Amino acid sequence: MAHEMTENDSAVYHKERAWHGLGNVVERSMSVMDAYDKSGLNWEVEKSEGINVISDSMLYTNEYRGIVRTDTQEVLGIVSPQYQVVQNHEVFDLAQYFSSVATVESAGSVQGGRKNYLLLHSDSFEATDNDPMERYMALIWGHDGASSLIVKPTAIRVVCKNTMDMVLGSKTTGLTIKHNGNIEEKMADARLIISQYRETGNLFQREVQHLARKPLSVDGLRQFFFRAYEQFWNDIPTNPETSKEENAYEQACRTILNWENTFESETVDIAPSPWVAVNAVTNYIQHNISKRGRKATEESKAFSRLNGPHAKKTSDIMQMALSTF
Repeated sequence: MAHEMTENDSAVYHKERAWHGLGNVVERSMSVMDAYDKSGLNWEVEKSEGINVISDSMLYTNEYRGIVRTDTQEVLGIVSPQYQVVQNHEVFDLAQYFSSVATVESAGSVQGGRKNYLLLHSDSFEATDNDPMERYMALIWGHDGASSLIVKPTAIRVVCKNTMDMVLGSKTTGLTIKHNGNIEEKMADARLIISQYRETGNLFQREVQHLARKPLSVDGLRQFFFRAYEQFWNDIPTNPETSKEENAYEQACRTILNWENTFESETVDIAPSPWVAVNAVTNYIQHNISKRGRKATEESKAFSRLNGPHAKKTSDIMQMALSTF
C-alpha cells in the first residue's frame, strides 16, 4: 500500500523534510507538545454507533463501527464494537516519557489520517571514526481499524541514511499495542518500557561498536554476503543448468556485486568491519528494493524502513552478523 499525503494530511519537520517534500518545516527544536500543535494532529476520532454497509442494497448494522475523524467527518476504518480508540493526543502524551532531553524530528499523518507517525530524536554516538549514528524513538499508529500502536527504538546511520532497530526490552525489537482489551493498562506498560530507553540505546551502541571494531578479511566478507543472500533471498545455484537456475545465479551475482561495491566505497573513509558489511546489505534493502510492480514513493520507503518487510529483514541481517562475528 502506498503511503501518500492527501489534502486532509499535515506534518511538521525539524530543519529539513526527512520523509518527503511536504509539511511545515521549523528551524527551532520542538518539544513533544510543540510538535503536537504544529503537526496538525490535534484532531480526534470517534466510534460511530453503527454503520451503513453497501452490498446489493444499503443496510444499517450494529455489528460494526466506523472510526470517524471528527473534523472532516471522514470514515477512516471499520471496526468491531470491542475496538478501543487511542487518540492522537494520547500517543503524544506517551511520547513524553521517552526522555526529558528528547526533541521531535518529525510528526504527521498520511492517507487522510489513517496512519500517523512521531519520530523523536535523542542523542548520537560514533560506531567508529567518521561513522556517526543518531538515535530515535519512532511511534507509528493508525485509525484505519487494522493498525496497532507501534513503539520502536531506532537509529539512523548518517553516512547512508540506513535505519536500524534497537532492542526494546530483552526479547523484542518493538512494542505493539493492539486496540482491544485494557488499553489503559497497556499504555501504562508502554510508559514504563519507554522510560527505560536509555538502557536500550546503550545496549545497541555496544552491539554496533562491537561489530565496527572487528577486523574482516576478504574471505570473511564474501562468506557473510553469500550466507546473507541464501538465508534471506534465495539459494545460489553453483552449477546452473536450466534457464531458471541461470537467471537465479545472475540475480545473486548482481546483488552481491552491489553489496561489494557499496562496501568498497565506504571503506575508503571507514575501516573494513562486519558493521560496514551489514550496512552494505541493508543499504540495498532500504534504498534499492521496492514492491514488485509498484514504484516506491518516499513515504512508502520511510514507512517500510521503520515498520514493514524492509525493517524486519534489516533487523535479521544485524542479528545474523552479531551471531557470526
